Amino acid sequence: MKYLLPHRFKKIGVFIAPIGLALWICMQMGVVSKFLIFLFGESTEASSHSAYHIVNICVAIISFFSFLTGIYFITFSKEKIEDEMVQRTRLDSFQFAALFQIIFIIISFLFILIFKEPGAEGFMLFFITTILLFWLCFIGRFNYVLHFKINRLSEL
Repeated sequence: MKYLLPHRFKKIGVFIAPIGLALWICMQMGVVSKFLIFLFGESTEASSHSAYHIVNICVAIISFFSFLTGIYFITFSKEKIEDEMVQRTRLDSFQFAALFQIIFIIISFLFILIFKEPGAEGFMLFFITTILLFWLCFIGRFNYVLHFKINRLSEL
């Protein structure tokens, strides 16, 4: 692929993605709100509650998009040695991730048909899971196969 980022972006992505994910999970669990209340105290004023809400939204946006940026950097960065084997492994991993995502979507829709409509939150979780499942499946398979092949070739 001729549109890959330099290899150093992979290291940045490995650093950014887990931090963004952890911060996003903390925001979803209410840790950020509790931290704000600990720092500034509980307030009965409506303006303080809206300020806390705005900070929560900003943390959610920054953390989620930093996670996605990290995933992007990991996925679209060159390896140290970018040869035909790496390119073939990357293509095979994209195809595997797409197949895995389609199977997940079919099973999810069957689950929805059996157990009825999951509501707005359930659909939001479904869409986020579907998107992230593709990228995480690709990254996992690509790195596993690539390092497995390198280790097998070095043993010969």
